[in-house]
Amino acid sequence: MDRHKSPAFLAGLRQKEQQGCAALSHLRRRFCQAWRSLPKAQKCVVLVALLEFLWIAALQFQVYELADTISMQRVRIAQLEKQAKKQNNMLYSASQTLDDIEKKWHRLNFRVLENTWRIEEPEKDPDSL
Repeated sequence: MDRHKSPAFLAGLRQKEQQGCAALSHLRRRFCQAWRSLPKAQKCVVLVALLEFLWIAALQFQVYELADTISMQRVRIAQLEKQAKKQNNMLYSASQTLDDIEKKWHRLNFRVLENTWRIEEPEKDPDSL
């Protein structure tokens, strides 16, 4: 038989649970008695301290959320910088290619003009001499 299912084990658990409930009930009674015995000024101070604690906890949570957002934004910025660098490299490559094509076009255009000039060069008339 499994020891966690034995009646003695379950009875021991129930007894510990009852002891825990009794201790908790005793603490609650002591707290209520202590609270009632406090003057109004001290009660106000305790309430203000409790409100400040809750406010600080809320602010800490917001700081945690902001830190998480900042880390996510840093990752996004790094990705965007990487993409921008890649695009800049592609633009530079395209610019160089266009410059090379333009140089070749000018050379080709000059050759065509040079050859046209040679073809259109008037032949010297032998009679004019």
